[in-house]
Amino acid sequence: MKMTKKRLAFFLLHLLFSAVVPIALVIARYSTVADTKAAVGFKISITGVLLLIFVFWVIKKLFIDRKLTDLKAQGNIMLANLKTKQDPAELSALERELKHIKTLEAVFSSIIPLLFIVAGIIAFKALEAQLVTLSATLGYIGISYAVGFIFNVLYSREIRAKNGGDSNGK
Repeated sequence: MKMTKKRLAFFLLHLLFSAVVPIALVIARYSTVADTKAAVGFKISITGVLLLIFVFWVIKKLFIDRKLTDLKAQGNIMLANLKTKQDPAELSALERELKHIKTLEAVFSSIIPLLFIVAGIIAFKALEAQLVTLSATLGYIGISYAVGFIFNVLYSREIRAKNGGDSNGK
């Protein structure tokens, strides 16, 4: 598939509105940066931490899960090759690569639920005071994500053959 300027622009706008803007909103809304000569302080409240976990979960769903799908497909091919190949050196290389892929799959699929459990335990004790601020910030993130969604659809529709012309058939 050919990467055109338009396709690249749509992807970058999708990335900006689906990942960068939500993280920036959370940091801007929940951080206090005191710029003094003695020190620069940075503190994010508990709801800010929870919101960051939520934003990272969304980013995982948008970007990391696609890579995991590719890794699973590669792993299935390697498992099939492991059953049919006879060369010991090739089998050893397949086993090493398969172990690497399966480790990445396990880490990525387990880390987010673990973060949610830990965050939930902490948050239930400290969350109620800042629900209004959290609600407003989630609204802004929702708007940003909706704009990112539009650019993701435009990016997905911008398909060109590597040797082809423009979309009008020229």
